[in-house]
Amino acid sequence: MKNHIKNRFLLLALIAGIALPPAHPAAAQTFTTLHSFTALSGITNSDGAFPDAGLILSGNTLYGTANNGGISGQGAVFAIIPGEMSFTNLYDFTMTAYADGETEIVNSDGAGPNGGLILSGGTLYGTASGGGTNGSIGIPSE
Repeated sequence: MKNHIKNRFLLLALIAGIALPPAHPAAAQTFTTLHSFTALSGITNSDGAFPDAGLILSGNTLYGTANNGGISGQGAVFAIIPGEMSFTNLYDFTMTAYADGETEIVNSDGAGPNGGLILSGGTLYGTASGGGTNGSIGIPSE
């Protein structure tokens, strides 16, 4: 019987603890834009466009991909250090030729990175939705 009373007391104390509001209200969060990409889809630029995938954090650096933009309009890999508000373009995907003259991108490194990155042993790994040595349907940049 004593165990039953003790368990009820603990249950009531737990419910009371959950129902109490916090002593200090949560502080308002601030929103900071770390980088504004400068191009639209298929346009060439120095930083990329449409960063569709998520970011990964390593140390104090965020890494990500932009699906379009970059030097040849086929996407880029970038790094941002939030505390310094610095942006670095790490890699631009190339576009060497259209195999069929219009839509099939053929190159050595892919085009249109659209997945997240993985960091392993200091090397970034990711995927691209187009390009490659056998070509893949892509969007021509004009």
